[in-house]
Amino acid sequence: MRRLGAARLLPLLPLVPVLLFVLLVVLLPAGFVFGGALAGGGADRLPALFGDPLNRRALENSLEQGGASALLAGALGYPAGIALGRFSFPGRRLLRAFLLVPFLLPTLVVVVGFEELFGPAGFGPALWPALAGLGRGLDGILAVNAYFCAAMVSLTTAAAIETAPHEQEEAVRTLGGSPYRAFREVWGPPSGLGALAGMTLTFLLSALGFAAPLVVCGPGCYTLEVRIWSLAEVLGQPQEAGLLALATFLLLSLPVVGYVYLLRGSRRRRARRSRSPPPLRLRDPRAWPAIAYLSLFFGAILLLLGVVLLRSVTTVSGAPSLAGLRLLFAPATARRLGISTVAAGANSLFFASGAAILALLLAVLAAYGARSGARGAALPEYLLFLPLLISPVLLAFGLATLWRPLLGGASGTWVWILLSQAALALPFAAQTLRLALDRLPKGPWEAACLLGSRPFAAHLDAELPRLGSAVGAAALFAFAFGFGEFTATYFLVLPPFTTWPVELFDLPEIRLGAAAPALAGLLVLVSLAGFAAIEGGIRRLAR
Repeated sequence: MRRLGAARLLPLLPLVPVLLFVLLVVLLPAGFVFGGALAGGGADRLPALFGDPLNRRALENSLEQGGASALLAGALGYPAGIALGRFSFPGRRLLRAFLLVPFLLPTLVVVVGFEELFGPAGFGPALWPALAGLGRGLDGILAVNAYFCAAMVSLTTAAAIETAPHEQEEAVRTLGGSPYRAFREVWGPPSGLGALAGMTLTFLLSALGFAAPLVVCGPGCYTLEVRIWSLAEVLGQPQEAGLLALATFLLLSLPVVGYVYLLRGSRRRRARRSRSPPPLRLRDPRAWPAIAYLSLFFGAILLLLGVVLLRSVTTVSGAPSLAGLRLLFAPATARRLGISTVAAGANSLFFASGAAILALLLAVLAAYGARSGARGAALPEYLLFLPLLISPVLLAFGLATLWRPLLGGASGTWVWILLSQAALALPFAAQTLRLALDRLPKGPWEAACLLGSRPFAAHLDAELPRLGSAVGAAALFAFAFGFGEFTATYFLVLPPFTTWPVELFDLPEIRLGAAAPALAGLLVLVSLAGFAAIEGGIRRLAR
């Protein structure tokens, strides 16, 4: 019996590091915060937590911003996803890959872009005064969230459409069925599930929004995430912040479970034969709406990037100038920030690289657990999505409360920044590998096991070499995500560990806002370089 039990547990050994990481970095710190909040009569205040008008307003803001952003991102991203998933055309794969760029941009860069486009000196209000609302307030927050997430909705929609069985659609057409019937019975349901998955993730990210409500609108638009940060860091009320974090955790449990369920359903569909999309012909009038919409969709993405890059080397009036860059790298700026821009950039590279390596290693182990089918192997898959539920502020709050006093104090802050970025990037890196793994036949892995290889060794030898492009994409995606991470880093950071996104937030605070566009331009260049590295690496590894 002991041998039988050991044989069952042996395939789960590679998953131990994943479980330990989630336990020590995510679950235990969050549990410590929750326990501290509930101790000493805190549990009695939990039912009346939203009796506080500021807490209640933060809840209403989170639900309003999350719901409206999800609907807006769905309305903008779904048509683009249909065009990308239903038709083939030259450059289609490149356009789909380019949809990652908005998601890789730091939130503050998009905020700067919208301010330049629709602020008092932007050309948007000059063309149409009503556009001025997109630079500030609730409309500005929704515009920023939609810029990030509409591209993500289009990606999930396009990927879901490609799982629709081509043979079934051909049968509908052969029997005289209308295009609407093909949509209703074949590719419409999976496209709806894909869009719903993207919209659910949009709701989660927007309801827990931090940078956009903080910068674009102010206290009247604070979400639960900003309110927790304010209670913990500004007002010095950690117990109240912990109670609100616990309530947020409970409120968002259902959307996270729904998101994981939609992903699992999407993966089951991917096991089927993918359809080959028909070509999108320029001369066909029926294709013109799709071409026009894709042009507008990608044009809007490029417009903001172009405005940020242009503003980084011009004055407000549009005259060429490198004054912003000179101010950014001036010794006086370094003295006021407590760190130079070069050193902050080096910090960003260090944290993002370390987080990417750690997230990739854990994602490889988690992918093995999903592939092995061992009993209990599905547990890490659910645990990997906990950072989406716990939120960056709560993650940083827990690390600072539990581990920072025990291990190194302020001098060990760099460790917690790196671990927080790895935890936040892990769900996306693991999902990238898992989707690619589901497309591989399981035969080579099973054959290696039959020939005497241990299951994990077979995973490394028989499967990972064929996942070269996905491994590279997951690593670079985790790097780009860590490079642009702001929320958790801002909660934990001390001046010696400042990163570029944190510096971008601090520059206006110390009255050096003239240097902010220059730094935003540098971050756009890094994001574009990350996209080029992902795309180029995938092409080389796929050969």
